[in-house]
Amino acid sequence: MTQSGHAGRAARGGPAGAVEDRRAPERTRRPKDRRAIIARVAAELFAERGYAATGVGDIAERVGVSPGAIYRHFSGKEDLLRSVLQDALDRFDQAARPAPPGPDGMGGGPEERLREVVRCTVDVTLAHPTLVSTYVRDRASLSKEAAGELGAGEAVVARLWERAVHEARPEVSRADARVRKRAVNGVLALLARGAHRPPDPRLAARVTESLWALLVAPAAPGPAAGARPRRRTWTPPRSRREEIRDVAATLFRQYGYHGVGIDQIGRAAGISGPTVYGTYDSKVEILVDACDHAVAKLEISVERALEEAGSAREALWLISRSYADTVFADADVIAVAAREGDALPAYDGTRIQRRLRDLRQVCSAVLLEVRPDLEETEARVLTAAANAAVQEVALLRRGRPTPTAAGALSLRFLLPHDAP
Repeated sequence: MTQSGHAGRAARGGPAGAVEDRRAPERTRRPKDRRAIIARVAAELFAERGYAATGVGDIAERVGVSPGAIYRHFSGKEDLLRSVLQDALDRFDQAARPAPPGPDGMGGGPEERLREVVRCTVDVTLAHPTLVSTYVRDRASLSKEAAGELGAGEAVVARLWERAVHEARPEVSRADARVRKRAVNGVLALLARGAHRPPDPRLAARVTESLWALLVAPAAPGPAAGARPRRRTWTPPRSRREEIRDVAATLFRQYGYHGVGIDQIGRAAGISGPTVYGTYDSKVEILVDACDHAVAKLEISVERALEEAGSAREALWLISRSYADTVFADADVIAVAAREGDALPAYDGTRIQRRLRDLRQVCSAVLLEVRPDLEETEARVLTAAANAAVQEVALLRRGRPTPTAAGALSLRFLLPHDAP
């Protein structure tokens, strides 16, 4: 029988047609949005494990395809990362461009436009937390060429924010506006880590309100005329363990825990990789030590503030100032403790998280005394977000404000209705 004869029988429901009918349900069509699905799953895994600890095979397994199917859409893992980061950047770019004022001019003033930029940016963060988490943790994993392409878009978004802040508060300098935007980034990163999910519209409104207050706060006073910064003439000696821990923390913060090897740590410390094992038994022991050190410093700073305070409001002010001093002194170590907790062994992770939780409970209880309008969850998230803002500002290498100025921004975030 000819091929056309088979086709005719199939159309009439003959035996050939019956066979084809039975097999049809087994066929699966390739989704039209397969590329978007792959990118979404990649973002989820990068956020969970970090870019360095995620392979193309891991992504393919979760999508339910072969690794070869990934390469039909992306040239490799870095191409996937670049796509995820570009997606996040495009969303933030759109959020930074509020709609122009209406014909009547209502709702279009500089302060209203800045508030709308903040609101849209918070909404993007809560709607796409894996994109933001990946951006914060793995942006440094891009090659120089890919990072350069992304940097051009980042510069555009930065200028949009600087302009919005300057129009709302002309007295705020461009440098100060960049610092405040960096503080905003810290808050967004905390939100993206998702300890507060599912998203709550009331909480989103609280964060928007606090971020807007931080952005329009009066400029921090500079040093008095003729004042000279205090210069240290003596540096305390440091142990080899401290040196290794601190350089490792810097590398973990820049490239993620999984993206750093012992040899790299050794070179940064001025020793060979194997020599590190004379001080630490493993890379994870360095991470545990860094986290323990960071939490201990924070515990001491909060304890001192509470001992000196005569009221809840004074305690909040002292905690903000003391926390900023502590973070600025150990910015990389504290950032690693905040970002890389998932890489800790189960026992140490639970132990360190318990200590951090106790700190957050004490600080949020103080905030609740000062602001009885808040719910417990809101106080906890706002406290953690204020701390994250200070941490992000402390990581600035140029144009970084004093710890006092950073602490003042943190306090403004926590008490947005206080008179400037």
